[in-house]
Amino acid sequence: MGEHISSEQVEVWLDENVVQDVQHVSDDETEFNVQLRLAQLPLHIIKEETWGPLRLVSKNAFDTERTMLLKEDDRDRQELLTRIGPVLAATPGFYTFLDEESVSCDFADAHSIQLEHRIYPDGASQQAVMEGLMSLATAMRYLQNTVAAMLQDRQE
Repeated sequence: MGEHISSEQVEVWLDENVVQDVQHVSDDETEFNVQLRLAQLPLHIIKEETWGPLRLVSKNAFDTERTMLLKEDDRDRQELLTRIGPVLAATPGFYTFLDEESVSCDFADAHSIQLEHRIYPDGASQQAVMEGLMSLATAMRYLQNTVAAMLQDRQE
């Protein structure tokens, strides 16, 4: 069995030159939930059980009317998925498309996308946490930039 990782330990591991706005989120269903910003993107480090993994989580919504229209068009949706697919596949962890109720769904019905990377106690370290957070932030920024570029192309 790995060692117990506390929220205090996680905070010590966070590189204050990269991570900002560290806050604890109250949640009865978790041992702790640390919310932070990296490159202006919100991320969470969640631990549900004492001996469980650290869940690094980032969520990005397709929340503007223009973005939803882009996703509703079959051709645009396919192009978007083709562009973001390699990044999703290369990002450590896994991704899930979520509907408006945060239930897993197909891309066509997605209201948001969630990326999650798990770090288990026997592999937890500052390096693992910071690499995981930076990988999620990089992937999310790529997704946002891809959507913005496609929207810009549609306007021209």
